[in-house]
Amino acid sequence: MTTTKWFLTFSLAFILLLLLIIGYFYLKVSQYDDTPTPSSHADAGVVLGAALWNGKPSPALVERLEVAAKLYQDKKVEYVIVSGGLEKEGVTEALAMKEYLVQKKVPQERVLLEDQSSNTQQNLENTKKLLTGTQIDNIVIITHDYHMTRALQYAKQTGLNDSLIAPVHSEVLFMPYHKARESLALIKQSLGF
Repeated sequence: MTTTKWFLTFSLAFILLLLLIIGYFYLKVSQYDDTPTPSSHADAGVVLGAALWNGKPSPALVERLEVAAKLYQDKKVEYVIVSGGLEKEGVTEALAMKEYLVQKKVPQERVLLEDQSSNTQQNLENTKKLLTGTQIDNIVIITHDYHMTRALQYAKQTGLNDSLIAPVHSEVLFMPYHKARESLALIKQSLGF
């Protein structure tokens, strides 16, 4: 076999392997696409942060907050924990989320802030710390369906093993982009980075 043929064969095999790996992780981020909101009760819902637009929740974050407000109004959760740190606008994601939920008739004393995190792992680590010493024993994680796989892996790492889930299906995000991006994040997480 000539060097050129060997290189082409190796390159093709590498590309096929890479596509299989990406396809596998794409399926993992798609596994919660049709999962319904839980019907059982949890002490608190934990809304994982997302972008703010001009100091207000972005349309994608609003989707998560609407699910949290509904869970509270339907008496599926007693508290809502909003998790997200400082954005460029000078306001934390958590504070912007709390303001939104209060406008949606969730009492402000029922909204707990975790405002120190800057990524999903920190969202869940800091939420675990926040729960220490409280009467909150079980939670439901509220995030987009494509983000749930990674969120659950971080929840397990922090000891929030038995968390319920409320995957949010987005009507505002361009899902092929977000699922591809999340697939890469999941690969990175799996490699320990």
